[in-house]
Amino acid sequence: MGPINGGPINLAGAELNHASLRFATLTAAILEAADLSDADLSDARLDGANLARANLSEAVLDRVDFAGANLVNADLSGARLKEARNLTQSQIEEAVGNSFTLLPPELTRPQAWAGKVSQVALGRRAAPEQRTSASPTPEAVSWLVGGPRPPMQAANANTPQDDPQDA
Repeated sequence: MGPINGGPINLAGAELNHASLRFATLTAAILEAADLSDADLSDARLDGANLARANLSEAVLDRVDFAGANLVNADLSGARLKEARNLTQSQIEEAVGNSFTLLPPELTRPQAWAGKVSQVALGRRAAPEQRTSASPTPEAVSWLVGGPRPPMQAANANTPQDDPQDA
């Protein structure tokens, strides 16, 4: 960890996936090879931070300050950077990303980030003949409890009926 006086914090290799680090001040922090996948770093200060080889895939990076940050081989796949501040084209060129990485409008997606977009991500599903028979049918899965439903029985077969003679 960093010194108590607020100097740079050392989180190299830290497992921080799914962390909520909104408004965090990580100025000059050492986050080399840290796992920040799916983390929320909205409004964080990462100016001067070392994010080399860090996993920032699927991270929310809205309004993050990247001034002077090292992003060499940082994985930005699927990250949301649309409102990132002080992010440069050279930082983006040094990082790794994909077609799902959302960049600020003033930056250009590197050629290496191009690729096919998943049909699932586009909201398309495989045709029924392409699906495997091992996948459960909607009638066989209970989404509420997450397990299989019991077989459907004849209507009212197990429901006790009022006997008119009992009245």
